[in-house]
Amino acid sequence: MPSSETQHASRDALHLKNRWIFRIYNLLVLVALPFILLGILVRWRKRFARGMERWRERWGHLSADKQAKFREGHWWWVHAVSLGEVKSIEVFLKQIPKQTGAKVLLSVVTPEALAWAVDQQFVDEVIAAPIDLPWVVRRVARTVKPRLFVSVESEFWPNLLREAGRAGAKVALVNGRISAHSYGRYKCIKGILPAVWECFDLMAVRQHEDASRFTDLGVSQRLVHVTGNLKYDLPLPQRSNSLSSHDPSRLTIVVGSSREGEEKELLPILERLRLRYPGLRVIWAPRHIDRLHDLESLFASQSVNCVRKSTGSFSDASSVLWDTMGDLLDAYARADVAIVGGSFVPNGGQNPLEPAAMSVPVVFGPSMENFHGIAEVLVQQGGARQVTIPELERCLGDLLESRDERQAMGRRARQAVESRQGASQRSLALLKGLVDA
Repeated sequence: MPSSETQHASRDALHLKNRWIFRIYNLLVLVALPFILLGILVRWRKRFARGMERWRERWGHLSADKQAKFREGHWWWVHAVSLGEVKSIEVFLKQIPKQTGAKVLLSVVTPEALAWAVDQQFVDEVIAAPIDLPWVVRRVARTVKPRLFVSVESEFWPNLLREAGRAGAKVALVNGRISAHSYGRYKCIKGILPAVWECFDLMAVRQHEDASRFTDLGVSQRLVHVTGNLKYDLPLPQRSNSLSSHDPSRLTIVVGSSREGEEKELLPILERLRLRYPGLRVIWAPRHIDRLHDLESLFASQSVNCVRKSTGSFSDASSVLWDTMGDLLDAYARADVAIVGGSFVPNGGQNPLEPAAMSVPVVFGPSMENFHGIAEVLVQQGGARQVTIPELERCLGDLLESRDERQAMGRRARQAVESRQGASQRSLALLKGLVDA
């Protein structure tokens, strides 16, 4: 058995190693930052221009009003990235003040998530996520002084985690996941990951497969708890029968969260189906609305007349371009069949639970790595079908032909969601215990 001196020396060596890992990481971030900013300016300038008024927040400068607000009460700081990620934890966020009395600060990365969260007003404060440089995140952490910092899914920003802990917060992960692709990459840097893992006090992960991956990558088993997937804890709206067509000549397919290059693959298939079903309507809801002009050019090149939803006069249109953010559920409410985008191109898929929760039969492509567990459950329970591009036309045709099959698939999809809810309660129980310890 090693002596106490040997154990002490080993810990000192580990801490020294971790300090050097952070120094190297910070140096790399500083070197890369001009290129990252240039990339945003060139490729995503339209998206990030919508959030330029929050640019000071990204450098850690909060307004005087917000600084004063953080001096009152105790706060939980929750950090997420995208609009889809924020919407998937909506129920969890709403339950925090009800069950703990804590105020909630939400920091987000993308401008779409920022705009939606501010508009919804279901947390006490929303800020643009600070850039992961130590002096930037330290400024925010010392202003907020959170009792708990919660990172969502796979957001492992080293300085953000470290400085939150240094400001006195417990640090936790909720809805934790590591995809098969990410797992392979993390294994290549397994030796430096303990510098990040040591920042965490608790990890609530989706499933046993994720728990196994985290522990294999060096996370202490005592920190990891399987709580289920927060994405299942979405509101379950009642879908009026009037939204699902009884007239086989007036059916609606919604293509939700489609990604770049995907519409070009799907458009010919859906146009052939519209020839077979003259009353068929297709609603296109792209993941990023900054691609609207590109999509309109694509539709025009194929002689497809597409009406924007924002015009307000799309009820009789055969092709609709859903050009508003944050209301994808409204599109799915009109669907007889939902195609989940990001799955027919190698993007890892998008969330299939939103149409499933509305009792809409779900179809997606081969690339569902980011939602592997959910996709598997929906397919196994008969609420979804996973197909390739060559198989898609026949699959959709079969569903359009049979109202009974559509309704049966829709029921099974919703049942799959209902039977797996409860991750929010399980996660909150762990977090309350952590804060109160």
